[in-house]
Amino acid sequence: MWRRTLALLILASATACAGNAGQSDQTLRYRLREDPPTIDPAFVTDQVSATVVRRLHAGLVDFNPETLEIIPRVAESWDISADGTVYTFHIRRGVLFHNGREVTAEDAAWSLHRLVDPETRSQRAWILSPVRGAKAFQEGRAQDVEGIVVEDRFTLRLELEQPYAPFLGQLAMENASILPRETWGSPPEDPGSPAYNIGCGPFYLVEWVHSNYMTVAAFDDYYAGRPALDRIIFRFIGNLSTSLEEYRAGGLDILDEIVSGQRHALRKQLGDELRQWPQMAAYFFGFNHQVAPFKGNRALRQAINYAVDKEYICRVLQEGKDIPQTGILPPGIPGYNPDLEGYPYNLEKAKELMIEAGYPGGEGLAEIPMLYNTSENHQRLATQIQSDLAKIGVRVSLRNLDWASFLHAVEGNTRDHSETPFFRLGWFADYPDPDNFLYVLLHSDNWGPAGNNSLYSNPEFDRLVDEARSLTDMKDRIPLYRQAEKLAVEDAAWLFLYFYEDEALVKPYVRNFVLSPMGDQMAPLEHITLDPH
Repeated sequence: MWRRTLALLILASATACAGNAGQSDQTLRYRLREDPPTIDPAFVTDQVSATVVRRLHAGLVDFNPETLEIIPRVAESWDISADGTVYTFHIRRGVLFHNGREVTAEDAAWSLHRLVDPETRSQRAWILSPVRGAKAFQEGRAQDVEGIVVEDRFTLRLELEQPYAPFLGQLAMENASILPRETWGSPPEDPGSPAYNIGCGPFYLVEWVHSNYMTVAAFDDYYAGRPALDRIIFRFIGNLSTSLEEYRAGGLDILDEIVSGQRHALRKQLGDELRQWPQMAAYFFGFNHQVAPFKGNRALRQAINYAVDKEYICRVLQEGKDIPQTGILPPGIPGYNPDLEGYPYNLEKAKELMIEAGYPGGEGLAEIPMLYNTSENHQRLATQIQSDLAKIGVRVSLRNLDWASFLHAVEGNTRDHSETPFFRLGWFADYPDPDNFLYVLLHSDNWGPAGNNSLYSNPEFDRLVDEARSLTDMKDRIPLYRQAEKLAVEDAAWLFLYFYEDEALVKPYVRNFVLSPMGDQMAPLEHITLDPH
């Protein structure tokens, strides 16, 4: 009870300091659109959850949020064998969990083992798929993962089946965080309990009041030094207009989304408070390739792509913020192909393809349910797509779901194939490598919750991606990835819409907020300071 009372007092006090002018303590108020579906690192698949989990936890390695190079974290260094198959990590002495216990190689091994354990059922177990014996363990053919080896108290060895260039990048994902077995080994009735969610990150969990806010506080003994902030209050506000009013009133220091249709006005009113920067991310709608009407009907998928005016969406609806999507790899990712034409708006071509698809003018084509998660912007875009597709006789019905229900519906594709033929998706780079888009989102090994929610399958695409994954030199890998990408684009694997540019409203007194091309969830909030002047 005292925790709840304390957290409510913290929230009331922080909100009362409108504008933070003269604020004595360092409390950051940060908006999230809703409760994170999970704060268990093994189950994070979305940006909201990642924003919180990255404050509470740390892994062996991390990304420099600006340059995206791999940097040490809990591991102070590592060695890679000459053949690229053995990674030896040297754990820092003196890294502490929030409960005061020192982190060891045993903790790292247990956490990775938990991630890949079939009983965990993590959708990110593929992070460790290159490790020797991981697949056999997941399939029940082995009792352990032979490639996870504790050499001594502070040395961990990971042995791979074959060289795999993106491996360090995958270990920098929040899913590979290091956890203490004594708390995480026995899940409580309340998985949001602070006593359970112990990590070794810069902040620890104080309280989670669902549908309202979450408070995290600075961990004094964080190995890299106490955070500059005293606490962060994540406020869950779904309505963007309400969020903007709260930002204007001083109840938020950072607003992570902008009300659509107001960007030009906000730029005039708030000037440099509106930050905008390139992001390695894509916004698209997935076709379920295993159900009618999209199964085996490439002409229909192509027709839908030609019928949607992506230039209008980016220029008018998004007010020039985003870039029409011509392929799968966004600008900034190695292998991005600026020469891909994609599917420019061509209504006549779309109508011709509808005839080829067997639905001239939409005749004989049943209404298609189209799912999207709750958001004013998603709804506006879905309505525009609905209007564009009506011009070629494709009727879609819009279904709006909260985030957790939406994830359950989309990631349930592999269970029944029936309820989600057409659905909104977005993908933000987990690590800056073409493999993170092409393998994760489209390889047939990754069907369903692992990433390929469209259930796309093309054997030649898989072959090219598999070959690229086995090489270590990026200049040798890129031609193969580009060939695979071209195949998926020709197959119209998705309804391609746009590549994101990120944006946020940031108060002038907020210092050291990093604008990362991997998204604001990657910003190291522990370095932020609030300048009372």
